[in-house]
Amino acid sequence: MESQSPGSERVGPDIVQHHVPLCLKSPGLGPTLRRLGPCHLPGRVLLPDKDAAFSHTEMSLATRAVYPSQQGPLQKIVDGLLASAKTEATEGDLIALIVPDTNRLSGGGVSALAYQQLKGDDLDTVVIVSPSHTGEFGRLSICQTDLYRTPLGDVPVNDLLRNELCDEDDDIFLDDTGHYHTEGADVQLPFLQCVLKTAFDVVPIVMGEESPAYCLELGGAIGEVLYAKRSIVVGSADLLSSEPGALERFRSAIETFNDSELMHILGSESVKLEGAGAVITTMIAARHRGANVARVLQIQLPDEESGSPGAIAAGFWRH
Repeated sequence: MESQSPGSERVGPDIVQHHVPLCLKSPGLGPTLRRLGPCHLPGRVLLPDKDAAFSHTEMSLATRAVYPSQQGPLQKIVDGLLASAKTEATEGDLIALIVPDTNRLSGGGVSALAYQQLKGDDLDTVVIVSPSHTGEFGRLSICQTDLYRTPLGDVPVNDLLRNELCDEDDDIFLDDTGHYHTEGADVQLPFLQCVLKTAFDVVPIVMGEESPAYCLELGGAIGEVLYAKRSIVVGSADLLSSEPGALERFRSAIETFNDSELMHILGSESVKLEGAGAVITTMIAARHRGANVARVLQIQLPDEESGSPGAIAAGFWRH
């Protein structure tokens, strides 16, 4: 039986309706978010002064719970989420994962279901594909920093692989646009640090363009450069909305590796994702690397009252 996060209810097979958790505060943080070296995992929750005037955006930030930015609390939360994640193992080599992009704790249980599949693995490299949170910028960017710093330790960026990716496709650039945000790689790295058995390096990619052509190009390029390497592709995305019946079509498209149907569902916004390109790219890269089994592990619906996005966990295996 798969785990179900507190404050949620099951509304269908592997589909959970989430209710917003209590706000958590990270102790000891100053009045502004600080960059810890090249990049950090943000964890401050803004708590409103009852007499202050706040904008709608500020109030939204004030009422959401996010991952802590200090080593002890963050380790405790991630370890707890992983310990609570119960899911059936799938035979074969895990090639790729789809995980939540958000830094809200509301997606933590779904993230843990995905990362539990990777527990104890020994990998050299993780390629993380994320959406842009700064708007479209017409290209695919790989960060220029040589080191990602998280509260759980530093993770080196694989310089050889990122340059190989740039050589594979003219639309891939070494560029910091879209990086060092509060979602994407910043959220995924602590989970990876907790589940992987040994040290690893990373190639973080942000999609400033999510057209089908760019997804095909990037998915193919990732598949080429990762050939015969001990590695995994992680694509991050959030579920924003869906039409009746569309989620089952979405599930079927992933589990049958039907990229044209997946592009149609996401392009028509029958299922609306932030990170649609990351999902399509991850599936294409997995297929290039020989994946022949796919499972949607869980879908958690958005919470309209709190504004928390929905979450998706899926895995791709080769056996």
